[in-house]
Amino acid sequence: MPINSPLRRIADYMAGVQDRRASFWIPELWNSCGYSEIEDRTKREIRVNAPRFMAAHLQALLEGGGSGSGPELKSVNLDESIIYSSLVRYSTAWDYDHDGRIESGTFLRLLLLLPLLKRMGVNILYMLPVTRYSTLHLKGDIGSPYAVQSLFDLDPHLHDPLLDGMPELTIHDELSALVEACHLQDIRVVVDFIPRVTARNSDLIHDHPEWVYWIRKEALDGFRPPPVPELGFFEECTPDKLETVYRSEGTAAFLAQFSHPPNVLDEDLWLRLRTRAEATGEELLALVEEEMGITTSPAHSDWINDVQPIWTDITFLRLYRDFSPAVRPYIREDQAPYVLFDTIKCNYYPAEQPNRELWDLLLEGVKYNLNRYGIDGFRIDIGHVLPTPLLQEVFDVIRSIRPQALLISEDLFNRNHSKAAAVGYNIMLGSGWNVMTDISKDNLLAYVEELPGLDIHVFACAETADTPRIVSRGGVGIARMIAVFNHFLPLAIPFLATGFELNEGQPMNCGLGDNTDGAEIPRAFFNAMTLDWTNPAPMIGLLERLYEVRRKVQPLLRPQHFFTAESPDGVVIYGYRNGEACLLACFNLSPELPAMVELSSAAACAGKQLTVVVDSDPESGLIGERLERVLLQPYQALVAFAGEAIPL
Repeated sequence: MPINSPLRRIADYMAGVQDRRASFWIPELWNSCGYSEIEDRTKREIRVNAPRFMAAHLQALLEGGGSGSGPELKSVNLDESIIYSSLVRYSTAWDYDHDGRIESGTFLRLLLLLPLLKRMGVNILYMLPVTRYSTLHLKGDIGSPYAVQSLFDLDPHLHDPLLDGMPELTIHDELSALVEACHLQDIRVVVDFIPRVTARNSDLIHDHPEWVYWIRKEALDGFRPPPVPELGFFEECTPDKLETVYRSEGTAAFLAQFSHPPNVLDEDLWLRLRTRAEATGEELLALVEEEMGITTSPAHSDWINDVQPIWTDITFLRLYRDFSPAVRPYIREDQAPYVLFDTIKCNYYPAEQPNRELWDLLLEGVKYNLNRYGIDGFRIDIGHVLPTPLLQEVFDVIRSIRPQALLISEDLFNRNHSKAAAVGYNIMLGSGWNVMTDISKDNLLAYVEELPGLDIHVFACAETADTPRIVSRGGVGIARMIAVFNHFLPLAIPFLATGFELNEGQPMNCGLGDNTDGAEIPRAFFNAMTLDWTNPAPMIGLLERLYEVRRKVQPLLRPQHFFTAESPDGVVIYGYRNGEACLLACFNLSPELPAMVELSSAAACAGKQLTVVVDSDPESGLIGERLERVLLQPYQALVAFAGEAIPL
């Protein structure tokens, strides 16, 4: 354990707190350390002395640690990995006082979930943004964590009030303690890094208003990218479409809404407003809006004719000081800096004058995260559209500090796998989330059959933080079936969005694959919400079983051993065969009709005695049965195995 370990300091402090009145209510599921001094209980919830409980839990983490921390961590085998995605303020948000008010999750309380994550096989914890975010132009009642106001400050809501008696301990130490505890459990930690957007009232504006984009204030109401009726829905702005976009009728009016930054429009007035904001504490952006009639431009999708609403709380960073040569023939000479489908994609449309000072600041942000907290990598938010030289610099800095870093691309489609791998990523979001918005035999087979040929590992998931929950597309049965489906795919890492293990139906966001018709429903990105930690029938047992079986059959799960098999209508069968070992996974996609499946007829496993090792139906009792055929119930998934060591 490192000298001056923040985790040990917190554990020692908790052990010394004597306040017997400091109780809180927590889900009983969090009591992984077997704490017995229960003061009261309700259905699947217990009241405990908070400091004593935390002390017991932290001591259990310290005593049950794995291989160590920091550079002592063994290299991650992505074939064996499982990722858990957490929005920290949401994952352990709870009504701890039973006063009807939801309290934010914290770094400290996320420690309570680590034993549970280990049971499900998680070895990569991916945290959505934990930086201080803006509440100006608020989305929802608490605002989006992606409205990053500072790259170097943490969200103050993630400080735990149980640590108020440790004034020498900073919130930065609290995050360091979480990372340290994860490393003790052999869990790597990845965080979101946001290099392309910033809050509308970002701290950067004070010294560098020219680093973001501005529009006339009167254009704010109804602001959105122009429709391009000559092109289809959700099209990428590739070079062959560029002239069509700029010649389209609405584009000129859209570009006319942009303004030069305030220090260019009237430098003296800008300096006076900045001095006034410093002296009075007034919001600088509000003063600019009032006195100069301009405001920062809301961000929008880089896809043509996308239906996603604009992001009212963030604005794009201006990564180049000039315009791309590709667009200069289509714009006026006096055009103010602007954002359109193409300018967002600096990878396709780089300009010639990099905003070097901004690039250097982004690199400092990367270094700070690695050195201050000891994290193991980043998901680079919309990194695939960054200028290629900047992205390469980011990767070079990361790997100079953390050679084994995990680097996750947000690219949404498997077709870009070779490019993502060549750039330097080792994991990619990929197409799974999109394929599983329409769970049909043709879709799933096309998806799985391309996986063995990928150059990079992708997420195996039916939901992410940006999509509706899979439960909302067909209930708990389909969610359990898909959990099985996603645990045995080649070159695909099972990805558990926080709450998936609880059959959570409320989304964090619906920006991708929205099935709500734009309904104003609570979303954890913007609203104070809790997960259903007292669900009487969570998916945790199934996920534990999947991890155990997957771990035991891992040598078989190689792309070269993978196959798909003939199957009845509405049924998908895939598997692996190597010598005498054979694994067969069967899925009935029908929500209503059972399906008879002849297991012994699957060509690659013909003549094998197959034993059921996984069953998504908790009531069927088929695990351990040797079967030649099986009647799969609606949304039922089975995994059967033949070989010497049957993973029961």
